[in-house]
Amino acid sequence: MNPLAALRAWSRRSLLRRLWLWTTLIVALVGVSTAAVSYVFGYMEANRLQDAQLRQMAELVHVGGHLPDANRLARAAEVDKDARIVVQRLGAPGGLALPTDLAPGMHVVRAAGQQWRVFVRADAAGNIAAAQRTDMRSDAAADSALGTLYPLLALIPLLALLAASVVRRALNPVLRLAAQVDARSELRLDPLPMREVPRELVPFIGSINGLLERVAALREHERRFVADAAHELRTPIAALTLQAENLDHVQLPAEARERLRGMLAGLARTRAVVEQLLSLARAQSARAGTTQRVEPGSVLRNVLEDLLPLAEQRHIDLGIERNEGAPILADPTQLYTLLRNAVDNALRYTPPGGRVDLSCHTARHDDGSRWTHLDVDDNGPGIPESLLASAFEAFNRLQCDDDQGGSGLGLAIMSSIARNLGGRLELANLPGGGLRVRYSQRCAPPGHVGDATASDPGPAPHGGPVRR
Repeated sequence: MNPLAALRAWSRRSLLRRLWLWTTLIVALVGVSTAAVSYVFGYMEANRLQDAQLRQMAELVHVGGHLPDANRLARAAEVDKDARIVVQRLGAPGGLALPTDLAPGMHVVRAAGQQWRVFVRADAAGNIAAAQRTDMRSDAAADSALGTLYPLLALIPLLALLAASVVRRALNPVLRLAAQVDARSELRLDPLPMREVPRELVPFIGSINGLLERVAALREHERRFVADAAHELRTPIAALTLQAENLDHVQLPAEARERLRGMLAGLARTRAVVEQLLSLARAQSARAGTTQRVEPGSVLRNVLEDLLPLAEQRHIDLGIERNEGAPILADPTQLYTLLRNAVDNALRYTPPGGRVDLSCHTARHDDGSRWTHLDVDDNGPGIPESLLASAFEAFNRLQCDDDQGGSGLGLAIMSSIARNLGGRLELANLPGGGLRVRYSQRCAPPGHVGDATASDPGPAPHGGPVRR
């Protein structure tokens, strides 16, 4: 690959590299052109000054009326041989063998095997010639011109570095905007801010905002469709269930009664799916309501009290093992719904005689932030490791759902609520068997009371187990 193709490939996918490359090329081209012009003018100026020196030497001899002493002139020439100037009268014995018929003015002649630049000054006692070797003049002129060239050439890499810094700073608004977009969750579809946006980016941001508006409208349309469909299904399903239950009181053959029970079980599952669809639609469209300073242990105790009858019915040991969580800022209703779904799932998939442990504790992360963790542990079948990554997708029925008739919506509802609350929901299989569902959220800042403070439903030994 030739260098030009390599540069094109290097800059093709980076606007910053492309701008820097073109800026550097322009700076280099302008710098080299300026240096070349400066060199030519410097060279010409140096030659002009040396011609002026020859004129001055000839004029001094003309005004003084006599030539300088040859011995002194020879000693002076030893100081700087490159600047050696020969002054003599044309036709005089000794010195350079210059033509005697040179007219007054500047000439270039060859003498003593060298090229000489000669200025002839008319004089009554004989024309005066001031001569200097052309190679020495050229070297001196070139050195003088190079003295002006080097600073310009040295500025080119410096200007290239400055151009890179300027281009990077100019693109900072783009980088900040990209960071803002990247930090957004998939649920945030409000328009991007247009304040302090460079004029060149306004059309681009406007197009993105238009796309976000269309996506938000599409999501709202889908949510309403799901909610309306689920709502419309509730009435006929309830009517069918009622009619089937009425048939249960009629004298029926054993085979018909067996089929009726199967139909009632199917209607119950259908009703549960419809209710979960409604819950999912509400969770996906909802936002955290009144932000309150919530004691998560209190919400956990409410969930335990509500689901204790189900645990007793399935002969499952349900209790709180640890209650040491710091307060969080959340909507208590949504937090209750999330935890209730988590505990309800654990009770349904834990075999009779099993155990479901609830716990709440606070831990400090590596970055120094404090998080409250709410865990629901069971000793059920767990989830295959290969399915953990996709467990939160809607209608993704896991293998363990087959026996329980699950719809694949429970974890999706919990995930949507967790995003609304600003927390994180995680699944992990326990080493001894079973599943851990963990909801984590940053602790409330000290002294922050929010809009209100959730009430504590009742006293409980803080930090100790509560089993029922």
